[in-house]
Amino acid sequence: MRKEKTAFIEDEILIREGLFVFPRDESDTPRLIGSQCKKCGEVVFPKRNLCVMCDADEVMEEVFIGEHGTLHTYTVVRIGYEGFDVPYVLGVVELSDGKDVHVLSQIEDCDPEDLHLGMRLALTIGKIKKDVATGKDIIGYKYRPIRQ
Repeated sequence: MRKEKTAFIEDEILIREGLFVFPRDESDTPRLIGSQCKKCGEVVFPKRNLCVMCDADEVMEEVFIGEHGTLHTYTVVRIGYEGFDVPYVLGVVELSDGKDVHVLSQIEDCDPEDLHLGMRLALTIGKIKKDVATGKDIIGYKYRPIRQ
């Protein structure tokens, strides 16, 4: 079993602040930071200040989401931008935390031949690419297949 990343180190860069939280320890899981409308209940990622569904004036409530999802669609990227290790799988993950919540994410720890639509995925944190200016790893959220 792969050891879960629980924090970033000095030689790494977060892809963007406020997208996810690291697991507290090896028995915990990472979570994405989304928002839920206090009026209509709509859940969105990344977090927002206003509801895009009902345009409510109430403040959106921060919620942790994305621990699991299913593979909605994917592609294998064979020619990428500088800093990305190719090939890699890029997929749309349908989260189980609300209606119609999807995230675009790298899918790791799998052979593309073994992927199938609807397969269960788990959130993980890891290297997305290398920053070409500094040589540091850029850390972000990813998903990987749940092995039975």
